Amino acid sequence: MRQLRTLVALAAVLGLSGAATGQPAVPPGLEGVRALLKAAQYPEAAEAARAWAADRPDDLRAAFYLGLALHKSKRHGEAVLLLERASGASARDFPEAAHAPHYLGWCRYYLGDLAGARSAFERHAGSFPDYDDTQYALGLIAYEEDRLPEAESRFRRALSILSAGDAAVNAKERAKNQARLGDVLLRRDRLAEAEGCYREAVRLWPTHGEAWSKLARVLDRQGRAAEADAARAEQARIRERSQPAEGAP
Repeated sequence: MRQLRTLVALAAVLGLSGAATGQPAVPPGLEGVRALLKAAQYPEAAEAARAWAADRPDDLRAAFYLGLALHKSKRHGEAVLLLERASGASARDFPEAAHAPHYLGWCRYYLGDLAGARSAFERHAGSFPDYDDTQYALGLIAYEEDRLPEAESRFRRALSILSAGDAAVNAKERAKNQARLGDVLLRRDRLAEAEGCYREAVRLWPTHGEAWSKLARVLDRQGRAAEADAARAEQARIRERSQPAEGAP
């Protein structure tokens, strides 16, 4: 569900060069790894970055890219130590270092280390307060830790940032933030507001099955059984369309 948002964030990182910091603009190994990441060939990017890092074991930029490629390959346990190393660098060492805490935060989150993830994301947010994915992540953590006022604030902040961007590009990202905001409001028994969030989520992303399911739940809570059944039916149609036909290879 995070694919588009993380690709947008990744594009920003991959656009950085080393020229401003006095480093070579194209260090050995960098362009090959970047090309594979841009093509979403994450296992191949990890192998290319591993070769680069093996050749230059003290190169924190190589460690960062290996950690990033492993994270994108969902190998978070391997990635986390590399990204912790890279997070100790500064932009003077290599320009992408400023974003290492963001990816470290996601690794820690997926490994169940919410406190560590929060620390990393807060560090990144301190430098990049308008990075919507970091605000979204902090909202998820606050929700899981039952800090609902902060979770609401974080999701609203992410939506505010996204509203200033390209509406066609970030519709799914806004839908996911709306659905998560709906979760917060539902837990706080603000049912009409939660319904509005879920309806906006499915308007922005009509095949967001999870949002249809949550819309059904909040309609049930309001005693609107027929509307809830219609929402569940739409979720079922989405699920059926997404499943391969029987006997398909």
